[in-house]
Amino acid sequence: MSRRSLIAAVLATAVVTAAVSVSVTRLTGQSARPARTPDGKPNISGVWQVNNEANWDLQAHDARPGAVTQQGVYPYAYAQVPAAPVLALGAAAIVPGSIGVVQGDRQIPYTAAAAARKAENTAHWIDRDPELKCYLPGIPRATYMPYPFQIVQGSSPYILMAYEFATATRTIRMDWKQ
Repeated sequence: MSRRSLIAAVLATAVVTAAVSVSVTRLTGQSARPARTPDGKPNISGVWQVNNEANWDLQAHDARPGAVTQQGVYPYAYAQVPAAPVLALGAAAIVPGSIGVVQGDRQIPYTAAAAARKAENTAHWIDRDPELKCYLPGIPRATYMPYPFQIVQGSSPYILMAYEFATATRTIRMDWKQ
């Protein structure tokens, strides 16, 4: 193949790719204005999924092994191995590192009692984590799970959230009055 025909082929490919990209963008109907419900409110209906590890901790955290470890063959702190209670959990015994989702200084201003409770829950993670028992872990953690969830919103005062994890649903009443 000559150099001239190679350049022509590359240019033709670039033109076709650009034309297809423009037509696909137009077909998707993307607009600068967000979708609205029939009553004019923002419509957040759709299938959503987060791509982070905030379900383990909203704040930035290092990767760590499961909460229950024991002395390994070597007498070094970094050579700890999973203890018998967590061996059956497989990959659930590993907490991946994350930059977290807290904005600003990346710290949550816990009271002393709340910080102590968080540390205690972390120490007893294997016994207290509802996810390990296949229970819906609560909000906002369920939303940060690495599984898709669907939001169904209409003109009624209810929003339905359907989670893939544990096939759980949550109905939120938007016009609640006390």
